Amino acid sequence: MGNFTNADLVYDDYSPTVDGGDNPKYIGVLDRKKVDKTEEYEVVYFCNQFLNKHKLTNKTSFQKVEKLLRDEEITDVDDREELIKWIEKNWNK
Repeated sequence: MGNFTNADLVYDDYSPTVDGGDNPKYIGVLDRKKVDKTEEYEVVYFCNQFLNKHKLTNKTSFQKVEKLLRDEEITDVDDREELIKWIEKNWNK
């Protein structure tokens, strides 16, 4: 299903490396709860997970999730579940 990469992202202003103390191979409690929307690998992972959850398969949907992550209404939101709920609620707007 969602198997897109950084090459499929709309925006190119993400950090290609991890922020200090963050590890892209570590999927611990905080990584399950928080999304760093400035890190390329976290955005790709989040978008792919959203697609998998909703059985979406196309690049347009992947990029729609990415664009919705940048909405001003959720600028300060980094909680994964809150982001998922907000995107689900606003998907058809």
